[in-house]
Amino acid sequence: MERLHKIGFSKLTSVEDALKKLFSIIKSAQSFEINTIDSLNYTVANDIKSIIDIPHFDRSAMDGYALISEDSFGASINAPKYCKNIGINEIGEVSNISLNNFEVVRISTGAQIPKGADAVVKIEDTEIDGDTIKIYSPVGPGKNITKRANDIKKGEIIIQKGTQLKPEHIALICSQGINKIIVRKEPKVSIFGTGNELIEVGKILEKKQIYNSNTPMISNLVKLYGGRVIEENIIEDNKELIKGSFLNAISVSDIIIFTGGTSVGTKDYLPELMDKNAYILAHGVAMRPGAPILIANKEDTLIFCLPGTPVAAYIGFLKFVGPSIKKILNSINLDPREECIASIKEDVPVSSIGFLHNLRIRIEKEKTQLIAVPIRLKGSSMISSLTKSDGIVEISPFQEGLKKADPVLVKLHPK
Repeated sequence: MERLHKIGFSKLTSVEDALKKLFSIIKSAQSFEINTIDSLNYTVANDIKSIIDIPHFDRSAMDGYALISEDSFGASINAPKYCKNIGINEIGEVSNISLNNFEVVRISTGAQIPKGADAVVKIEDTEIDGDTIKIYSPVGPGKNITKRANDIKKGEIIIQKGTQLKPEHIALICSQGINKIIVRKEPKVSIFGTGNELIEVGKILEKKQIYNSNTPMISNLVKLYGGRVIEENIIEDNKELIKGSFLNAISVSDIIIFTGGTSVGTKDYLPELMDKNAYILAHGVAMRPGAPILIANKEDTLIFCLPGTPVAAYIGFLKFVGPSIKKILNSINLDPREECIASIKEDVPVSSIGFLHNLRIRIEKEKTQLIAVPIRLKGSSMISSLTKSDGIVEISPFQEGLKKADPVLVKLHPK
């Protein structure tokens, strides 16, 4: 440990190799049954198939009159067709009416098409004269009718396993009358911010102190990615306190996240602690910001020691912790961030190759083109560079930088 303090990182692991090592030891979370309406943000464990057609009957797409389409052929403003209205079909009602030629039924949007009808003429293309309906516009077979199974066919997969459920997914499942589904258990996550300088929000700030912003940020990222925070605390730079918190968390956590104390300073105790109490997969990653990241495991618990600077902690989470949560959940997509292609507005040189550089950018639109405006490449303590940016452009370890007008892949901040 003393030698590490003196010389720094003797070797950096590539991001790709670190992820390979990490993913090779991750086990899938167990699954359980949950009420569909309570499943927001859970990840489905199995494909969900439809059990009924949607719609499960032919229904009207308009307010108007259901009719036999051929009865409207040739209709115009000057030469309307005449039909007799024999009833009303409202949504939610079952009708036994059966149409003959030159008969119509007044029908509401979403109501069941009566027997014999094969089209609906819009209300605005008709005129009422007692029980006689004048039709001023012809309609072809199937016009203004939503056919059975037009949306969903019985037996098709409507939600793929590995999908993190959003309100629209829950609505779709409920439309099938499915009230219980199988989902993955949320990984339990303990989060610790380390440092004598840290104080909680709400307390009076004294000299040499800073408010703890890292653990609230990481905690909310965990929730976005589908994990469940079971502990969130700050710890002083004290070996025994850090060790005690770590060992207590091991037995109840699937993931433990530390921020701060992971580099080579005299009070960076986490590398020594992990070396003695866990198995280190990587310490020092070829990424900027975020090089001091340490990744370890003990039994079935994953441990991430992220840098104390907020931007480095944020990027470290997006690159390693978030995808690990998704891997545990067997998610379809391990990186759920939306992406877009934009043109970089100006040259962006990097100081050294061999590192994955993370450039914070803002998206602007010029006519029909998206422009990526660089905000910051360096400055891992500049938390405002996250709020002023829309996403991140990763500059490959083999690139010397970006040239003006280069197309770049922008990974937008997670939502």
